[in-house]
Amino acid sequence: MQTSTLSYAHLYLSPHMDDAVLSCGGRIWQQVQAGERVLVVTVFAAPPAPGSPLSSFAQELHTRWDYPADAVTRRQKEDLAALALLGTETVHWPYTDCIYRRASDGGFLYASEEALWGDVHPVDKGLVAELGARLAALPLIQNSAVYAPLGVGQHVDHKIVRCAAKGSGHALAHYEDFPYAEQAALTKGQYRPELILLSEEALEAKIAAIACYRSQLSTFWTNAAEMAAAVRAFAERAGSGRLAERYWK
Repeated sequence: MQTSTLSYAHLYLSPHMDDAVLSCGGRIWQQVQAGERVLVVTVFAAPPAPGSPLSSFAQELHTRWDYPADAVTRRQKEDLAALALLGTETVHWPYTDCIYRRASDGGFLYASEEALWGDVHPVDKGLVAELGARLAALPLIQNSAVYAPLGVGQHVDHKIVRCAAKGSGHALAHYEDFPYAEQAALTKGQYRPELILLSEEALEAKIAAIACYRSQLSTFWTNAAEMAAAVRAFAERAGSGRLAERYWK
C-alpha cells in the first residue's frame, strides 16, 4: 500500500526491508487494528543503478538470498507483502543499501561483513542531514509518534537512520533492533524503557509478516519454524513471561 497525502499518527523508520516488521510488527498490527494510521518508511530501499557492478560481497549476499538477479526488486515485493499483511501504508525511499553504495572513485564503501558493523564511511556523513530533512517534511499529525532504530548491533545503516531521526525535530521512541538485540547488551543510561504488551493475535501477525521476507530468513535462522520460536522467545523475555515489545525513550 502506498502513501496518501493524509497525516499519520505513527511513523516507523525502517533502515532496510524487514527491520520495522522484525522489531515492531506486533505493535504496528495492534495500532492498525485500533484504527490508527501507520506509515512505514523503508529508507534504504532502492536498487543499484542499472548496469552498476556489484562487489563480491554483495554478490555473495544475493546468492545467499537465492536472488542472484533483481534482488532489490524482489525484496521490495517481500516488504510490501509483509506490510500489507499488517495493514500499514508504506513508502520506499530512493537510497541504496550500504552494500551497493560507492565512492566517487567507484570503490565500494562497505565491501565486507566486517564493514557493516564498523564506522559510518565519511562519504555517508551527508546522508544524515539529507534524511533528516526528508523526515521533517513527512505529513504527521500533531504529537505523532516516531519510531527509529536504537542501533543495537551497530549496523551502519541503522546508525545513519538513528542519527537522521534524532536531527529531524520529532520526538522519538527507539525500537530494539531484532534479532541483533538478542545478543547485544542494551545501555539503559540515557533512555527509559516502554513495554508494549502484545496479544497472541498480534504476535502471530508479526510472525506471519516476518515470514514474508523469505530471502532474509536464512541470514538468521534455518527455517520459518526456528524464526517463529525465536520471535516468541524474545517477546516473552521482553515481557518477563508476557508477550511484549520493548521501546526506549
